[in-house]
Amino acid sequence: MYKHIYVPVDNSEHSNRAIDLAVELGRAFGARLTGSHVYAARLHDYRFKQMEYTLPEEYKDENELERQRKIH
Repeated sequence: MYKHIYVPVDNSEHSNRAIDLAVELGRAFGARLTGSHVYAARLHDYRFKQMEYTLPEEYKDENELERQRKIH
């Protein structure tokens, strides 16, 4: 029935359970599993800003910080 199962995970209890179920299904049907870590970037924005002071000097330039913020 299933040939390939995709499992996005975020380290929550729900996603950990999804991993367990995906492994069970994969074994039962001989399916390949693909996983990826996902998260809501805006939820982490505050934490990333708290860590900016720990960056190497070349990344503390305001232009570079803004560029990095847009990427992440």
